[in-house]
Amino acid sequence: MAGMYAPLILFLIFLLSRPYNGIVQDAHIYMGRALADLDPDGVGRDLMFVHDGQFGFSVFRLIAVAMIKLLGLGSAAKTLTILAAFAWFLGLFAFARAVATGASIWVAALFTILLPNTYGAPYPLGFAELIAVPRPFAEALVFAALAALVAKRDVVSLASIAAAALLHPIMAVAGFVVWASVRCLEDKRWIFAGAIGGVLLITAAMLGLPLAGRLFVAIDPLLRNLHEIRSPFLFPSLWPVESFPALVVQGTTLAIAAHLQHGRRRAMLASIIVTGLSGVAASAIFGDLLSSLLIVQAQLWRMAWLMAASAAMALGFVSVELWRRGLSERLVLAFLVLSWSFNTQAGLGVVAAILALFLHFRQSRFSPAIKPAHVLCAWIFTIVIATVWRVRLLAYLWHFSMAAPAGHGRFELLLIRGYFVLPICALAVYLALKKPRIPLAVQSSVAALLLIAAVALWDHRTRAQHIVEENHRLPDLVRLIAERPGEVYWMDSQVEAWFMLGRPQWASPLQGGPIIFSSELAREWQRRTQILIDAGLADKKSFSPWADPRLADRGHLTESGIRQLCTRPDAPAWVIAPFELGEELPTGLDMRIWPLPVPFYLLTKADDDYTWRKISALGLIPCAK
Repeated sequence: MAGMYAPLILFLIFLLSRPYNGIVQDAHIYMGRALADLDPDGVGRDLMFVHDGQFGFSVFRLIAVAMIKLLGLGSAAKTLTILAAFAWFLGLFAFARAVATGASIWVAALFTILLPNTYGAPYPLGFAELIAVPRPFAEALVFAALAALVAKRDVVSLASIAAAALLHPIMAVAGFVVWASVRCLEDKRWIFAGAIGGVLLITAAMLGLPLAGRLFVAIDPLLRNLHEIRSPFLFPSLWPVESFPALVVQGTTLAIAAHLQHGRRRAMLASIIVTGLSGVAASAIFGDLLSSLLIVQAQLWRMAWLMAASAAMALGFVSVELWRRGLSERLVLAFLVLSWSFNTQAGLGVVAAILALFLHFRQSRFSPAIKPAHVLCAWIFTIVIATVWRVRLLAYLWHFSMAAPAGHGRFELLLIRGYFVLPICALAVYLALKKPRIPLAVQSSVAALLLIAAVALWDHRTRAQHIVEENHRLPDLVRLIAERPGEVYWMDSQVEAWFMLGRPQWASPLQGGPIIFSSELAREWQRRTQILIDAGLADKKSFSPWADPRLADRGHLTESGIRQLCTRPDAPAWVIAPFELGEELPTGLDMRIWPLPVPFYLLTKADDDYTWRKISALGLIPCAK
C-alpha cells in the first residue's frame, strides 16, 4: 500500500465510502442554529432555539455563522464537510503512525476507514461522519492528541484535547480519560491529582454550582419516559443485545494489539479499552439506573467511539503482525476476522473473539499442536461463512438502494463499505506483507480512476436538495405566505420551514432531538406533538422515531384535523402539506396549491417497510388569525 500515491488513494477511498448527502441528520440542527443566530426574528424564534440548552458549549456555532455569511448555507455546509474530511484523515494518519510502522500504517488507516464505524449504540451513531457537525473535527484533534501522547509531548497532547473540547466536549472526554490514565500508570501522583479533581466536582455539585449541580439532579420522572422512547441510545439498558458483542470484539482486538506493543503504545491501547467500557458502564449505572441528569446529558457511552475507531485500526496492525508470526498466530487472526464479521452476534462473534484472545495469550502451549491443515481449514471456514453472511446482511440494503428514486440510492457506499470491504482489506494486508514494486503508472491510474469517481459521485445531493440548500429560500413561496407572519407547521418535514421560508417551525420531529438538554423544550415539544397526533396531523409514533415500520401510522390532512389545530390560541400561522402527483386533495379547506420546481422525495414508514413519496406540490393552508 505504501507509495507516493498511497495518501491520495486512501483519502479518495475515504471520501467514496462516505458520500456527501448534504445537510442531513445532526447537520440540520447545527446549521439551523447558525441560521437562527443570523435571523433571530425568523428562524431564531423556533422553540428549539428559544429553549436552547446545547449549543453554548461549542465554538462550532460561531464558525458555522461565519461560514454561512461568507458562502451561503449550502456552500458553507459542504465546505465544512470537506474541511472535516481533511482534518479527520490527517488526524487518523497521525494516530496510525503512533500505533503502527512502515506499510502497516496504511493498512491500519484503511481498516479504520472501511470497517464498521458504529459504537455501542442500537442505531447508526458512528465516527468519521462527513456532515457539517463538530464531531469529526473533535475526533481528529483527539487522534492528534493521542499521537502526541505516544511521542511524549504531553503538553501538546493536552492542548489538542482542550481544542477538541471547545468544538465538542462530549467527544473530547474519551481523549482526556486516556491521557489521564496513561499519566497515572506512569506517575502515581497523577492519581492523587485525579482524586482532588473528583472531590472538587462533588463539592461543586453539592453546592449546586452551574452545570456541576446537575450531577445530583434526577431527570424529571414525567420526562424520563419521553427520553427513553425518543432517544433510547441514552440509556444502555434499552440497547438491544446486538449492541454489546461489538464491545467484546473491539476490546479483544485492542488487547492483542497492546500485547504486541511496548511502553506508552501499550499503555495507551489498554487505556482505550478501559475508557470505552467504563463510559458505557458509567452511563448504565449513574445515568440509566440512578437517573443523574448530568451523566445522561454528558452521554459518557460516547467514549466508546474511540475504542471502536482504535480497534478497527488495531485490526489492521495486528493482521500484518500476526500473519508474520507463523501458524499459531495466523489461526488467531482467522478467529479475529471471524469475530469482526459477526460483531453483532452474541454467539459466533463473541465466541470467536474469546478463542482468538485465548489462543494468542496461550500460544506457547497450543502452537506445537497446530498444523498447517488446521490453519487452512480455519481460514476457508472464515472466508466462506463471512462472505455468505455479508451477502445476506446487505441483500436488503442493496435492494433498497436499487429501488430508491434517482439520486437517492447509495450503491457506491454499499460496494465500497459492503461487498468490497473484505477484498480491499485483504489486498492491503497482502501488499504490506509482500511489498511488491508497484509501477508508478499503475498507482497513478488507480488514483486517477478514484479521483474521477470521487468528483462524479461524492456529492450525492439530489436536485431538490441543491435547490433548497443553495438557493436557501424560495421567493415565490415566501411571497405567498407573507400576509401571515409566524410559525409554520409543515407536515412530514424536518427543516423545510427554516431553509425554504426562514420561518420557525410550530412542531417537527427534529425539535425532539436535543430535548435532553432542556426540560422546557421537552415539555413544549411533547405538548405540541401530542396536539398534532390527536388531530391526526402527525404520525402516531412521532415520539418514537426508531419504531418498526409495521407500527407506522402517518398523519393525514383532514378538515376536522385542521379545525382542531387552527382554533387553538397558539395555532401556527400556516399549515403546509406535501402532496404526491395525482393524490386526491381533501375537501372543505381554504388551501392554495403551489407546484414544486422539481419533485421532492420523502422516505416514509409504510406497512412492513419504508416507501418513497414523490412530492410534486404543496398545499398552503392559512391557520391562525
